[in-house]
Amino acid sequence: MNIADALKGWVMVVLTLIFILLYGAALAGWLKPLADDKMVVRLEPIIFAIIGYYFGRLPGLQNEHTLKEEIGRQSQKADAAQYAKEQALQKREGLEEKLKNVAAALGSSASTPATAGAHDNREFTRDPGLGRNIDVALKIISRN
Repeated sequence: MNIADALKGWVMVVLTLIFILLYGAALAGWLKPLADDKMVVRLEPIIFAIIGYYFGRLPGLQNEHTLKEEIGRQSQKADAAQYAKEQALQKREGLEEKLKNVAAALGSSASTPATAGAHDNREFTRDPGLGRNIDVALKIISRN
């Protein structure tokens, strides 16, 4: 709450107290121009409307301030959720790309014969169990 809002609240309270004191003074007959009961009866609804407005408006302003803060918090939560969703989608796309690369690597290793080493150019026969494992891995990766 800033200084202007606090000052406005205090002004409303002071004005309300002034109207209450004037009304009490008029009823007691301390104010000469308003010593007539008919004049006080005519001013009474106006004074009560002013008092009611001030006391009714203060809680309304506080409620409005609270609701604005709540809207701000909810929008921050929505922004955070949207950011988390975007991050999850990026991670998912990255993992899908990695799976495609693994599938491509497994597919190429299953179809081409392997070499024993960089310095040895002899081809060797692939273990049949390894071939089945590569085929199973390819099937698992290709499932969605």
